Amino acid sequence: MTQITVAGASGLVGSNIVKEALERGYHVHGTLRDAEDTSKTRWLMALPGAAQRLTLFSADAADSHSFDAAMAGSDAVFIACLPPIYRAADGTPARELDRARGYDEIVRPVRNGCLNVLAAAARAGIGHVMLCSSTSSTNPPVPLAIKTEATALSDAEHQMAQGKFTAAEKIVMETAAQDFCVEHQMRLCVFLPTMMLGPTVLPQHLDSDSHRFLIALVRDGKAVHETVPQGSMSVSHVADVAKLFVNAYERPDARGRYFAMYESLDWADIYAEFAKQAPQASLPAPSPRSNEPPTRFDFTRRDSLGVAMRDIPTTIAETGQWLKSDPFG
Repeated sequence: MTQITVAGASGLVGSNIVKEALERGYHVHGTLRDAEDTSKTRWLMALPGAAQRLTLFSADAADSHSFDAAMAGSDAVFIACLPPIYRAADGTPARELDRARGYDEIVRPVRNGCLNVLAAAARAGIGHVMLCSSTSSTNPPVPLAIKTEATALSDAEHQMAQGKFTAAEKIVMETAAQDFCVEHQMRLCVFLPTMMLGPTVLPQHLDSDSHRFLIALVRDGKAVHETVPQGSMSVSHVADVAKLFVNAYERPDARGRYFAMYESLDWADIYAEFAKQAPQASLPAPSPRSNEPPTRFDFTRRDSLGVAMRDIPTTIAETGQWLKSDPFG
């Protein structure tokens, strides 16, 4: 059976890609910073099929050659090892940095990390690249009535001028990856998720930005927010996101950017769904609804990958019921 490499196998997205690939019978090489860290590897190696078809390697995106062993013999690389950077090395929040430091300490490491993984893939003769990005790369200076993957492109300089270096890092990464893959004749698919819920593979993911809002209600009985946030948020089931990655790999004609969420929903409606899972919890105070409707998307390209995405109420309900089952003991 075909072998693939998942860079970032212990991450929220990467671990679900590993799970999905093993379920489909693939041999998987997974990377994480420390393949001897049993607090992470024990959960990955417990996945069905892992004992026979999963091999874990230590690798760091700052060192391209650290990925060489994991790339050997693989047909594709799934890059999910580049989480957002929110603070500089000295702890300064990204939004407080000037242009020079913001680029050097927030944007550049993500861009260069992606290129390092791609260089290792190119050395191994890998021709298929599945890259995890973010909807933070889909916010052009002039808002769009309906977003498509082709038109919803952030302007990095515009974002950085506003101090949004964590957002800018994603469009800079995508652009660098596109140029590299064109030069090396590699097929590139880029996926654009935001809030991802659903059962996680590792318990560490319960503290992720995506899950903490619901966990605070279910586990702690108190909301993270004091008042319901303004605006809307895009949501997806993380297992559906993993299916998008693997389906795109399995379709040779798939290439380019793909939205990786079900839709966007007003935060008030999201909290209404959260409340169903934690009816005794202390909810955030209501706030006036935004005058702006939730972001609208054209999902034609996403749907071409053949994944039946779970709607937001279903995703939240499944996550809530899973959390209440005390999944990690």
